[in-house]
Amino acid sequence: MSQSQTTPQRSRARLAALIAIPLVAIGGALAYAHQAAGGHHGPMSEQRIDMHLDHLAAMLGKVGASDAQKSQIDGILRAALTNLQSVRAAHHEAFAEFHDLMTAPSVDRAKMEELRAAQIKALDDASKGLVTALADAAEVLSPEQRAALAEQMRKHHGG
Repeated sequence: MSQSQTTPQRSRARLAALIAIPLVAIGGALAYAHQAAGGHHGPMSEQRIDMHLDHLAAMLGKVGASDAQKSQIDGILRAALTNLQSVRAAHHEAFAEFHDLMTAPSVDRAKMEELRAAQIKALDDASKGLVTALADAAEVLSPEQRAALAEQMRKHHGG
């Protein structure tokens, strides 16, 4: 075969790879993000939020946190975790919308980009809110209590 005959074939193979690789990566990421289990311990239901915060309250008791500190931390983190529930619900709605866009008779690239950008912003805002809540909760404790709580968490997570 001559060089000129293999070049178009190679070009088509490269183009197919350039299209397939991102689609596989995106598909894998979406499949991972939308597993039925919902993450580390499953979706954050009200019951699961209560369970986590009760467990945290017990750990706070072990590090000498007062009832007032426990109550303040519970309020801070409960609000943040409840917000994450709404972010997750909105993300699932957006995923359904993205699915509809992907299966439509024509590809609306502008709408897909708008949806992607909105999701990135929503997830970034949620992440910032969670970090702020964690910092706010940490400030309720003394440095000694934070160090003792960190040790309790390391033990709990096998570290």
